[in-house]
Amino acid sequence: MQWFLALAEGCPAFKQYGDMVKVAIHTALRHTSLQPHFLYDGGENDLTRWLRDRNIPITECRTFLRDEVAGLRCGEHEVNIRAALRGILLRIELPQLGVELGLDERVLYTDCDVFFRGEIADELAAVDCKYFAVAPEFNREDYFQMNTGVMWMNLPMLRGVDWDFRRFVRQNLPRLQSVAWDQGAYREFFAPIADAIQWDKLRPELNWKPYWGDYADAKVIHFHGPKPFHRQYIDSHFAELKPLTGGCYEELCDLWEGLLAQAG
Repeated sequence: MQWFLALAEGCPAFKQYGDMVKVAIHTALRHTSLQPHFLYDGGENDLTRWLRDRNIPITECRTFLRDEVAGLRCGEHEVNIRAALRGILLRIELPQLGVELGLDERVLYTDCDVFFRGEIADELAAVDCKYFAVAPEFNREDYFQMNTGVMWMNLPMLRGVDWDFRRFVRQNLPRLQSVAWDQGAYREFFAPIADAIQWDKLRPELNWKPYWGDYADAKVIHFHGPKPFHRQYIDSHFAELKPLTGGCYEELCDLWEGLLAQAG
């Protein structure tokens, strides 16, 4: 089963996000049968050397919105936002890359800020999603407010609406900043019809947030909100993330740091 994650060089805290890529891949190789693939917009560096040393395929690609991103006006942090978006938007390339790379019909995509605690391939294979399957964001019961940090993607079906979806994202790009960029685009474009959601469901244990607490049954931990490298700066620089540091956040940060040391 093929699994993708993506990053662009030059994004804010690139080294720290590169460390999260290492932990994600290290734990996937250790605990799952997933075949990692890295979507990348950038040049050679320590991260790409680490990936090549482990024979992780690197797919060099650029977002179809690179010109729009380059001209985006989004306030005082627009330089950093533009750099981050070059990586964030790469998942939208997967339906077309599926044809070019000869991918499986269904693939897993996750954000970089995850790590794996157990095998998930069999469970995912049993989810026959129409477009994609996702878990809730804040409330474990609320699938209307889903989170795209872990997406089980049906590439042929997504390819069937790809042109319309790309047009929607292009037309709404400046506004999407207020709704978490591509996550907001997926939520809006595939909006519920007659109160029925268009996405399929993954169990919360496949996208478990540290602030939810006891993670004994969780298969995928997702540092949604504060990352491990934010921990020492929450009070001084990231006070808005403080409400998301409860539950097992501290414990999982300690665990993550040990995994980073193992990843080397």
